Amino acid sequence: MAELRRLLMTPERLAQAGHQPLQLEREERHYLERVLRLRSGSDFAVADGYGRLYVATLLDQGQAQLKLSCHQSKPATPQLVLLLGLMRKEVEITLRMATELGVDQIVPMQAERSQTSPGGQRRERWSAQLREASEQCERLWMPKLEPLTSSREALSQPPVKGAKRWIGVTRQPGAPLLQEVLKQTSMNSCRWEIACGPEGGWSPGELEIASLNNWQPVSLGPSVLRASTAAVAALSLLQHYRAQRKPTI
Repeated sequence: MAELRRLLMTPERLAQAGHQPLQLEREERHYLERVLRLRSGSDFAVADGYGRLYVATLLDQGQAQLKLSCHQSKPATPQLVLLLGLMRKEVEITLRMATELGVDQIVPMQAERSQTSPGGQRRERWSAQLREASEQCERLWMPKLEPLTSSREALSQPPVKGAKRWIGVTRQPGAPLLQEVLKQTSMNSCRWEIACGPEGGWSPGELEIASLNNWQPVSLGPSVLRASTAAVAALSLLQHYRAQRKPTI
C-alpha cells in the first residue's frame, strides 16, 4: 500500500460514492492518467484527510471504484499548532512546508505589522495549497486552516488545558532557545503551540498580551530569521521532538 500514489478526497464525497463508481474531477484524472500514466484497472490510494486510507481502482471515462478501507490512523500527539503572522510574500510556500512538517492546525493572523490583508480568494488558494501538500507528502490527516483573525485576539485566547505555548522573539535578551526548552518539556502535553510574527516582528502591545496569556518567549538562535524561515525552523524542531516521543503513521 505504501507504494500507491495518493489522492485526497473529502469524507462527504467518499460517502456519496458508496458502491457506485466515483466520478473523478478533471485535475484528478489528469494527475492519474497523464502524470502517473495509470491505465484502467490500475490501483491507487485515496485519503480522506481524517485518518482513513482507501484502495481504489481506476476505471474508464474518468471514473474510479473504491475497493476497501485498509487503514485508519489516529492523529499524532501532541498536536502542532502554528499561529502565523501574515507576511507580504511567501505565505503559500510557508503553508506548504508547514504541512510537510506535520502541522495539525494553522491560525493565520493579521498582526499589527502585517503588510497584507488577504481576501476570500486568497483563503481558497491557501486551502488548495494545504490539500496539494498533504497529497504530496502522503499525510492521512490534513491540517485544519482556521479563519483569519487578529494577532491580539489569537494571542489572548485562554490556553487549552495541558497545552504548551511559545512565541518566537528576536532581540530579547534571556529568551531561551526553543530547542533547549523542548528538551525539558513534558511529553504528556496534548498540544504544542508556536506563534511566529510577520516581517518587522511583534509590536510591544502584542508581546504584552502574549505575556499575560502564558506564551513563553523563545529564540531560534542568534540570527534574525525571515518570517517564513522562522515558522519552518520552529516547526522542524517541534516535529523532531514529537517524533522522538511516538512515531506517526
